[in-house]
Amino acid sequence: MKSGAKFGGIFVVDCFDRDGNYKWGETASNIVTNQGIQTLLDVGFTGATYISPWYVGLMATTGILATHTMAAHTGLTEATEYSEATRPIYVEVRSAQSLTNAAGKATFTIDKDGTTIEGAFLTSSNTIAGAAGVLMSAAPFTGGVKIGDSGDTLQVTYTFTGADDGV
Repeated sequence: MKSGAKFGGIFVVDCFDRDGNYKWGETASNIVTNQGIQTLLDVGFTGATYISPWYVGLMATTGILATHTMAAHTGLTEATEYSEATRPIYVEVRSAQSLTNAAGKATFTIDKDGTTIEGAFLTSSNTIAGAAGVLMSAAPFTGGVKIGDSGDTLQVTYTFTGADDGV
């Protein structure tokens, strides 16, 4: 018996120093939150209005759970030490059963030395450190804590896929 479909994604974060030299990179598989799955079902089946645009955020601490929302996410804090006025927009292109922003990566310019970055997330709100909106998905770095310094640029690519689980 088939058990259904799976939703998921991969965040790829690349860090470049102020001179454009590659500093570090991280690839992390995300979880899709219960709130995110409910939003996908609402839009696809009940006629709820779709959300556009989406935004990319950075996590300073992780501990993401499927039950987390933007309003309630104990154990997860946002990295806010960057110069952009809002969270960068997720400019996606759909191909078959996936979405990606590879052609227009979300970019963060770090403005404080020693900034802790432990992951990334996708939300419907552009407000930095805001608690409104839908928390679609998030991914802690598997390689642990990464550090950004003033002048570093982080480029975040997020690819989201939906597929039959093959069971």
